[in-house]
Amino acid sequence: MIIFIGPNRQRGNVLGFKAFQDAPATKHKTYNWLFRTHRLPPATYIFTFIDRLHPRERQLAAKIYRHINAAGTGFKALNDPAKAKNRLGILRALHGAGINDFNGYRADEAPQPAKFPVFLRNLSVSLPPVTDLIYSQSELEIAIEKLAQTGEPLDDLIVIEYRAEPYMEDYFVKLSAYRIDDRYMLDLFLYDQKWYVKYGEVDTMPPNSAEIEAKLLRENKWMDEAKTVFDLAQIEYGRVDFSLVDSRPQFYEINFHPQFTMSEYESKCPVRLENAKFAARRRMDAMKALVSKSSAQPIANIVDSEITAFRLRPWRNFAPQRY
Repeated sequence: MIIFIGPNRQRGNVLGFKAFQDAPATKHKTYNWLFRTHRLPPATYIFTFIDRLHPRERQLAAKIYRHINAAGTGFKALNDPAKAKNRLGILRALHGAGINDFNGYRADEAPQPAKFPVFLRNLSVSLPPVTDLIYSQSELEIAIEKLAQTGEPLDDLIVIEYRAEPYMEDYFVKLSAYRIDDRYMLDLFLYDQKWYVKYGEVDTMPPNSAEIEAKLLRENKWMDEAKTVFDLAQIEYGRVDFSLVDSRPQFYEINFHPQFTMSEYESKCPVRLENAKFAARRRMDAMKALVSKSSAQPIANIVDSEITAFRLRPWRNFAPQRY
């Protein structure tokens, strides 16, 4: 059994599992459930949504994470809520380690980026940038002030130095690598003719790129670099998005709970379709490896005064829609 811990609105992220007859059994539980339940069934627990929790919520979740990992055979927890870095923490760590050639800054700290252009995006949500590219310090200061005037909390905005270039012809590419416990794997490429590549149509791609993709997927290219990134971010399950600039991987963010989609199966390109099947099969095999064959029994949840207060005093709890 695999149990994902996260908000209700992310329940659909693993619907793609249904395409596999041998998919492991999964459940989706909320942090509300995690803090209220008295018994924890044997399973691999994957903590998601960590970067959007309040610090006190992360503290409680981290105690349960440690409790699960100390329970022995049949119990495992991935993504330590106390250690996993958020988007800005990841960018700063990667720049400090010399992996990324660009950095990130908090908008409420009078940022003075070392390089331009830059753009602004939210820290707590996975949405497109809130500005176009900004080319000077004066433009940046004006943009931050305008956002503040519209009600944007500046402590939830980060300034990111732009670091991207076309991958083939005039197409930008989003490369992705998954970490699933101790397995690392390259995923299908996404292309767009805009620099911010979010989703992309499955068959939008440069000529002959599917054959190159096939080779790189099977080589599992760039996984040494991806492993270093996940280790620095202290994230044990997720997907890192990156691209190539001057032939070097530049890593942008890590998603704690990426969608297991099957839209790639709609490709009309035979090579691309085989690439999609290969990547999805490899991911599914890694998910299956998370399941313990132990016949362990449920364990009691932690005993903690904050947990007791959470259960008994609902009026003092955090906003329920977050769970």
